[in-house]
Amino acid sequence: MKPLVVNRHRLDWTVGAGGSHVPATGWDRPLLTRTWAGGLATWTREAFPDVVVTDMTKPRQLEAVCDWMARTRGVSHIVTLHEKDLLMAARVRARHGLEGPTEKQLLPYRDKLLMARTVAAAGLPCPPVTEATQSSVELPWKGRTVVKSRWGLGAMEVVVVDRAADIPRAVQQLGGRAQDLLLQEFVEGTMAHVDSVVHDGRIVFASASRYLQQPGHFDRMPYQGSVVLTDGPLHSALLSLNEQVLQALGLHDCVTHAEFFVTEDGLLFCEAAARPGGGGIDDIVARTHGVDLVRAAVRLQCGLDPMIQPAAPDGSTHGVIGVFQNVTDQDLADPLREVPGLVSYRRIIADIPGPALHATDYGHMVVLRAAGQEAFDSALAQVLAVVDKGSHRV
Repeated sequence: MKPLVVNRHRLDWTVGAGGSHVPATGWDRPLLTRTWAGGLATWTREAFPDVVVTDMTKPRQLEAVCDWMARTRGVSHIVTLHEKDLLMAARVRARHGLEGPTEKQLLPYRDKLLMARTVAAAGLPCPPVTEATQSSVELPWKGRTVVKSRWGLGAMEVVVVDRAADIPRAVQQLGGRAQDLLLQEFVEGTMAHVDSVVHDGRIVFASASRYLQQPGHFDRMPYQGSVVLTDGPLHSALLSLNEQVLQALGLHDCVTHAEFFVTEDGLLFCEAAARPGGGGIDDIVARTHGVDLVRAAVRLQCGLDPMIQPAAPDGSTHGVIGVFQNVTDQDLADPLREVPGLVSYRRIIADIPGPALHATDYGHMVVLRAAGQEAFDSALAQVLAVVDKGSHRV
């Protein structure tokens, strides 16, 4: 086996310590990565002697380099965990006759218009959606409208308008290419997510969590995060709808991250992706269930068993709080030591300082473990008090 790893994340997140997630060693695991945002974090020549760096802001160049590496290295598989690169990797696999997820399998998880229509066609609860247009349009719903990219991620490229007459302005704000956008009815409510491992046509693991804030509020709130649910009506309802959604979108070997609206009238599907969730979700799932979602995703893209052994939750509540990079540049380690249930704290130095541009543009990440939801909420309040004391928009 000789997998090519295409990395657009912090390197040690994708490949594990010393490349432990990748089922090959040395020259048998070529690496294509970037130099910034941790793309070479903890890299060593011993772990990845064959490394190529490129400018990943240029899609055609990235695909050409990936093609060249697949051809010249004689790779057997392509591993990529970033949403921007999933379809690119599928095209390269097809050109070189490699195993792994195909463009047809991945498209319902990538094109948000196709995704919503597929889920709605299966009779599942989903906000109504339609194509965007450059001109005013009469919509089949009243109230606010979400204008967003069909290919977006991390709650980026999203504009909410109050009136249909404002849609053309929103289309221009998002680049002016209406064919790359969609319109969807705005939903009032909170949000939750389910993170799953799919193998051999069935869901072999799923973990439900609730978001602490709406992901789309990263530009107006100081923090975001998730807390894992292990029982209760919402937990059961999320797992049930998630299974139906993944059945509709297609069950192929991958790790998925699906998001849902939680409303007074029940759950509605929001969107899904065929990759692990970011922002520390993998950490709290591992602490709750003993399942490493990132390692499972890498193994599945290499055509291997995900090698997961879920453990029964021990009754504690795990959650992650991400404080956005522009809230404070102070190190919060000392004041956070007084917070009960603190598991870990990590300060993250932004490569591009300033306002958060993405739902997980964190400057600080805090993981908590508490004896139930009430204790977690109390510890969360103490974390936010520390943040508020040290906060100043940077």
